[in-house]
Amino acid sequence: MNIALSWDLFIVAFFAIIIAYSFIIGKNNTVKIILGTYVAALSADAAGNLFAAYFSHSAAFIKLLHTASPGSGPDSSAAMVKLLLFVIVVIVMSVRGGFTVNSDIGKSTTSRLVMTGFFGFLSAGLIIGTVLMYVSGLSFIAGAASADKISITSFTGQSPLVQTLINFYNYWFLLPALALIFGGILAGREGD
Repeated sequence: MNIALSWDLFIVAFFAIIIAYSFIIGKNNTVKIILGTYVAALSADAAGNLFAAYFSHSAAFIKLLHTASPGSGPDSSAAMVKLLLFVIVVIVMSVRGGFTVNSDIGKSTTSRLVMTGFFGFLSAGLIIGTVLMYVSGLSFIAGAASADKISITSFTGQSPLVQTLINFYNYWFLLPALALIFGGILAGREGD
């Protein structure tokens, strides 16, 4: 069997892994990951922007960067800092965050399973969309990317799924919040 590796395959596998992991950790911890992802996305973006502002014009940093990774520039370094901080903050918030989630969404076993899968799907979309935003050079805080930011056209041309995730990132960022709001409303009605 010959499987061609592609970005689409990677994204589908990532979604499957996150959804499966959501069933392992449960709905409440999946919601905790979603909330941690929001915090991580904004804090990593801010830290990456500060990193770029302070180090991108430093001659010593540029020399070190070209020594460590020839051909990379300050923008790719800022994106890498964002990605690294994003992953670290998501993990720390999920494992050691100072909050707990007790979601009453779904009373029956079937509805809990459906909601867990749904939140897992939204979590995967939010995480992979955030990673693609950072790689593309876009910023939540600074707005649209400038002309000198990293281009991801080399693999978006190969992957319509990557292009779709980037084009509709605003939906991936909004849908988990809406799901939590409407899920809370529905849980309140179930309890009545």
